[in-house]
Amino acid sequence: MTLDGVLAWLEATAPAAAVRDGRRIYPLTESAHLVGLATMFGAIALFDLRLLGASRHLPVSALARHALPWSRAGFALTALSGSLLFAANATQVAHNTAFQVKILLIGAAGLNILLFHTGVFRTVRDWDTAARPPPSARAAAAVSLTTWPIVIICGRLIAYT
Repeated sequence: MTLDGVLAWLEATAPAAAVRDGRRIYPLTESAHLVGLATMFGAIALFDLRLLGASRHLPVSALARHALPWSRAGFALTALSGSLLFAANATQVAHNTAFQVKILLIGAAGLNILLFHTGVFRTVRDWDTAARPPPSARAAAAVSLTTWPIVIICGRLIAYT
């Protein structure tokens, strides 16, 4: 089966049809997507700003225990609602350049998170209360604070490109 065939099949599924054709389901799904984005990015931004040196009185590990579960929950809601929004118009959206860039950047952001958590964050005890975390932690924060807003912007551009 070709990619376009898979996309057409996805569009024909009951959940995709319900989102696309339901009078209130599409706007409710889009609203859930925005709430998830706000929750996810708000938590990520707080954590990344701490890594860049803001709120130096907060231990990084304490902020991580508080903020990262919110970012995961926000991501889960965003991924679920985004998948439904995509499925509703998969054949059109998949060929949209803004969508393609968005997906690539989500992958890059995910890789950044993976590298941070399997790398420098494992030594957080050594720099937990330091005013300036290590350069690799600050670099991960800078990548994150650059990548996620562009993902959000690309998401908005899907409707206009």
